[in-house]
Amino acid sequence: MKVDLLERIIREAGKMGADEVVAGLYSSRSVRAEVEHNEVKRAVQNVNEAFRVTVIVGKRIASAYTTVVSEEETLKAVEDAVRMAKASKPNEYWSGLPEPRELPEVRGLYDERVAELMAGDVVEMAWGMVEAAVGYDSRVVTEGIIESSVTYRAMATSSGFLGEERGTVIWGYAICVAKETGEVGSFSFATDEGRSLDVDFESVGKRAAKLAVETLGAKPVEPFKGTLIMDYDVVAQVLWALSMAYTADNVWKGSSPLRSKVAQQVLHESLTIKDAGDMDGGFNSSRFDAEGSPRRTTVVFEKGVLKNYISNTYVANILGIEATGNAASLLVSAPTNTVVSPGDMDEEELIGEVKRGIYVRRFSGDMRFQDGVVSGVAKQAFYVENGELVHPVVGCMISANLYEMLRNVSGVGREVEKRFGAYVPMIRVEDVAFISKR
Repeated sequence: MKVDLLERIIREAGKMGADEVVAGLYSSRSVRAEVEHNEVKRAVQNVNEAFRVTVIVGKRIASAYTTVVSEEETLKAVEDAVRMAKASKPNEYWSGLPEPRELPEVRGLYDERVAELMAGDVVEMAWGMVEAAVGYDSRVVTEGIIESSVTYRAMATSSGFLGEERGTVIWGYAICVAKETGEVGSFSFATDEGRSLDVDFESVGKRAAKLAVETLGAKPVEPFKGTLIMDYDVVAQVLWALSMAYTADNVWKGSSPLRSKVAQQVLHESLTIKDAGDMDGGFNSSRFDAEGSPRRTTVVFEKGVLKNYISNTYVANILGIEATGNAASLLVSAPTNTVVSPGDMDEEELIGEVKRGIYVRRFSGDMRFQDGVVSGVAKQAFYVENGELVHPVVGCMISANLYEMLRNVSGVGREVEKRFGAYVPMIRVEDVAFISKR
């Protein structure tokens, strides 16, 4: 029924004067439990449905949207889009929709167990997370969220693409703060997420509590230059900033310093990074992107050498490169799952070889892909000396350059953890400036 509606929309848009059309239907049902001050305060269920159409008249592009998915309202949206397109200026770079290609088989995107979760089930999980945190240490105060969702999308284009898929996601996090005799530690953050019910939120609560307690008794450090050991959350932040630099939109617009760097050594040779939109069970995986191109795995850096940018068809045609199935819309590209190949060191080795440095589990500040500036506060951090964690750190700022950091890598962990579409190991880098705020 939904696919039939999209096919009718494509035909009607052509009758109204559209040369090219992309039409999509989207629906979701989500259940969320919210935790405040060691209690599950509320449960919320949301049901959403939407229709979006983009039309091209000549090289004029416009989109319209409605949350009332009926034949009457979707046709009104098409009329609005065609009218806006005719009144718009031509996009001289537009070169047409891609032709349909075979879609990959991507496993692990839907779990019936997640789709069947009700509010009571999610609330029970949230209480389990709280009890695990407080049970670990009574000095801990916990907040957080657990949410499950089931989604459906169908898309058709005038170039002949027709696709549909359903998916499930469950995710959650705990934020913990430890308090003792007037001292308040740094807040900690732990998470788990996936496409199936194979998640462990009790472990999330316990891990967040443990991290929070470990920050009690934090001390400042004198400014110095040394080694930075980045935990998984920090590496995920670094890789998100880096992904903006190898997204073709920013290369084309001139805001990325990676322009004209393909085939050059950009990062340390220990780093191989892929964008894996077709990864089985990947948090950001799907079979097709927002223009109907098949998702795929693209090697972006191989042993530190820049191999490819990620792109939709629009920017790929402008730059004369291959589209990689990364369309967030017809005109915008975006990363999917960022996967870093593991190294050969465990956490003890990464820390044990450090003469003087800071081990950082959380970072609050700026990471700019445009110029590489990294500036902010090390949170959940520990001073390291002669291979030992000496004490937790407070008021320590990091001043570095993103690209220099990733060239000065001295160790990559063998364990990989997931962080909302980032699949990353711990990474150790040298020659980082640490500045005391006190």
